[in-house]
Amino acid sequence: MKKLFAKIISLAVATIMSLFVLSGCELITTNAERDMAQVIATVSVDASLKEDVYKRELVSSFNNQGYYYVQTQGSSVEDAYNQVLEDIIKNRILKQQAKLAFTGATTINTVGYFAQAKAIVEAGDESKISTFDRVLTTNNYLGNAPSTLTKADTLDKFFTEYEYYSIRYSVLASISQFIDAYKDVEDEEHDHGDYEQFAGTARATLTIPTEETYNEYEIRQNQIGASIDRDSDLYRSYDKVNKDNKLGLDLTTYTNKYDLTLSVMKAYCNKFSVDLEERSAVNKLIKDLKSLGFITSDEASRKTPTTAEEFLDLTYFKDALQVQYENKLITKYEQALQNEQEKKLADDALYDAYLNIFNTQKANYKNDYTAYETALNSASDSSMVFYNPQVEGGNYGYVMNLLIGFGDEQNAIISKIEANTTLSTIQKQSAINELLKTITAKDLRDSWVESNYGAYDSETGVFTFADKYCKTEALKTFKGNIFGAKEYVYHDNYDIEKTAYSYKLVKATTIPFETFYTDVVSSVMGFTGKSGKIADYNDDKLAAFKDLVFAYSTDGGSLKDNYGYVYSPKTSKTAYVKEFADAAKRVVDGGVGSYEVVATQYGYHIILCTKVIAPTLNDAPIEKATFIAQANGTDKEAVAYKFKEYQRVRLVNDNVSKITEAFFKTSLSTTVTYYKEIYKDLLEQK
Repeated sequence: MKKLFAKIISLAVATIMSLFVLSGCELITTNAERDMAQVIATVSVDASLKEDVYKRELVSSFNNQGYYYVQTQGSSVEDAYNQVLEDIIKNRILKQQAKLAFTGATTINTVGYFAQAKAIVEAGDESKISTFDRVLTTNNYLGNAPSTLTKADTLDKFFTEYEYYSIRYSVLASISQFIDAYKDVEDEEHDHGDYEQFAGTARATLTIPTEETYNEYEIRQNQIGASIDRDSDLYRSYDKVNKDNKLGLDLTTYTNKYDLTLSVMKAYCNKFSVDLEERSAVNKLIKDLKSLGFITSDEASRKTPTTAEEFLDLTYFKDALQVQYENKLITKYEQALQNEQEKKLADDALYDAYLNIFNTQKANYKNDYTAYETALNSASDSSMVFYNPQVEGGNYGYVMNLLIGFGDEQNAIISKIEANTTLSTIQKQSAINELLKTITAKDLRDSWVESNYGAYDSETGVFTFADKYCKTEALKTFKGNIFGAKEYVYHDNYDIEKTAYSYKLVKATTIPFETFYTDVVSSVMGFTGKSGKIADYNDDKLAAFKDLVFAYSTDGGSLKDNYGYVYSPKTSKTAYVKEFADAAKRVVDGGVGSYEVVATQYGYHIILCTKVIAPTLNDAPIEKATFIAQANGTDKEAVAYKFKEYQRVRLVNDNVSKITEAFFKTSLSTTVTYYKEIYKDLLEQK
C-alpha cells in the first residue's frame, strides 16, 4: 500500500552530502556548538511525551532537503527552512500519536483493533487475526510482548528484531560511508572546493537489498518459502558484505532470504568497528562535526570512536538513529490506521462507494459524450468507468495499433504526390499503393540493446532481452546485427561486479511487410489471413501483441501499457483517417480478439480489438447482491472485484489521510511551541 506520511530524513543516513555541502555553503553561517544546541520548538501531544527540537536538527535537515529546494526549485531560504521545520514537527506529532496508540493510551479507534489482536495472540489463537495484526503483535527485539510497552519506553522497544537491526544497519552503513569517503581526502585542511569535489566522488557504501514492502510478516512469509539462488546478484551481495566485513557467517547453511538477511544485518551491527588505518579519517570527521556544532566539545575530546556504540553515542549519529526509529514507528502506525480502515470497509460500505461513483458518472456522461470519452481515454483499473451510455452507431471499444510506417524517403515522395495538382485522386492512390509494396519492418529496440536491457552473447552475436522488457519468447532476441561489441566491467547498486558491452553500431535487419506479417506477427499471434478473430484470445495474447508493438510499431502513441486507442461511434470517423476508423469499427463490432490489416497514408496498420464496452443495462448500477458476490469472488475481471482491489485502497488511504490531517490541524496549533527568535538568523540568510 502506498505510503501516506511524508518522512523527513533529517540527518546523514541517506547521503554523505550533508556534512560536505554544509561545510562549503555560505547559507549556513551559525555553527557554534552552543548555538546548535538551542531548542527551537517543543512538541507535546501528551503531557508525558514532551520533546524538544534542536537547532542542529533543523540545520542538518535543511541541508538534506531544504538546500535542494533552494538550489533546484528556486525556493527562498526562509520558505525552505519553514517547510523543513514543519516536516520535523509533523513527524514528532505522528510519532507521539503512534506511541499513544501502541500503548493503549489514546481513544483513536486503531487501539481497539490493536488491543484485540494482542489479546488473541496472548490467548494463543493467532489464526483469528490478520497478517498485519501479526506484525503489530510480534515481540520486540528483546523478546518482550507488545502488552508490556509504555509511553515512557524508548523508541527501539517498539521494534521486532528484524526492524531493530535493519534500522541500526542503515545508520552504521552511513557512518561507514562517511569514513570511507574521508579516507579518499588526502589533505587534512580541506577548502570548500575540496568538499564539493569530494561530495561528488565519494565511494558508495554497500547496502543489503531487502524487499520493498511495509509488512514484515509478508517478507517473512515470502522469503521463508523461497529457495536461495546462490548464483544470483542478491546472494553475491550478501557474500560480499560477509567477506568484506569479516562477519564469519557460513552463508551456505541458510535456506531462506529472510533469515540470511537478518543474520547478515545483525552480524554487521555487532561486529562494526574501525581499524587503525581508518582512525585518521575518523578524527577528521569528528573535527568537522565539532566545527559545525553537530557534536559537543566534550564528545570531540573523547578517544577516537571505533565501535558501533561509541559512534552512536555521538549526538550527530544518535540523532540520525532516532530519526530512523521515528520514521519506522510512523510507518507502523500508518499500517495500524490502514488496518483499522480496512476492517471498517465492509461490503455495504464498498457498495455505497461504488454506487456514489456510478451515480456521479451517470450524471456527467449520459448526455455528454465528450466527458465520457475523456474518461475512457484516461481509464485504468484504478480509475474505472462504471457508467457507459447507450449511443447510436455501435459500441465503444479499445483497439491496439501496430503500425509499420513509411520511411523518411517514402514520406517525402508521398508529400510530392499529394502536392501534385496534375494527378487525379485515383492516380495519387495508385502511386501510394505502389509505395506500400516497398514498406519494410525492422526491430526498433536498438536503443534497448545499447542500454544493455538484457544480455549479449559474444560468441553468437545475439542479444537477448530480459524478461521484464519482453515477455514473449519469440521476440526476446534482437533481429539485427551488432558491430564493435566491447566488454567492460562495472559495479551495480549492490557493489557486485558486472559485465556489459558497448557497441560501435547496432543495426536492425529490414523485413518486407508481407514476410514480417506472416513470419513474425501471425506466428506470434496465431492470425490466419489479414482479418479474423483469435478464438483463444487471453491476457497472454494481449501481452504478446504489446511486445510486438514495442518492438516494431512506428506509431509513438501506441507505446503505452494500456488497452490502446479508444474507438468511438461518435467521434472516430473524424478523429482518425477513414480507413483506420472503418477498420476499428469492424474489429470492435467483431469483439475482443478481432483483428484486421489496413493500409493508410501512414503505412500498414495491424489493428487488434482489446476491449468492447457494453452500454450500462437499463442505465442501472449492478445490483447489490451481485456486486458483493463479484467483489468476494474469483473472477479478477469482474467490475466489483477490480473495484475492491483498487478503489478500496483509495478509500482506505483517503480515510487515513483525513485522520492524520485532523491530528495536524489540532496539534500544530495546540501542542507545538515555537521559539522563532532562536532560529530567525537562519531564515534571514540570502
